[in-house]
Amino acid sequence: MTMFFNRDTQAHDFSADSAYRAWLISRNDAPIVHHSGDIQWKRLRVSIRQIWKHVRGTIAAVHMALVADKMRRARRELARVEMRHMRSTTQPSRRTAP
Repeated sequence: MTMFFNRDTQAHDFSADSAYRAWLISRNDAPIVHHSGDIQWKRLRVSIRQIWKHVRGTIAAVHMALVADKMRRARRELARVEMRHMRSTTQPSRRTAP
């Protein structure tokens, strides 16, 4: 703990500060038990959240690939139909030829 001395320190009782500091040093915190049920549930929730995020990302990537493939096939089909239509309008039909 840092002490700054100014004119207010003359009225301050520092004995309580040193007692508090001594209590902080001497207190015995409970150890962190990594095998407790709470910690295991937290880890499980984090793992499930990460797995869910990866699954959603995979599904989104597959969805985007399917949409792109469908659009590509639709464009190709439209181009083929348009090409067939252009050929039929530029070339005379063989049936009507004399």
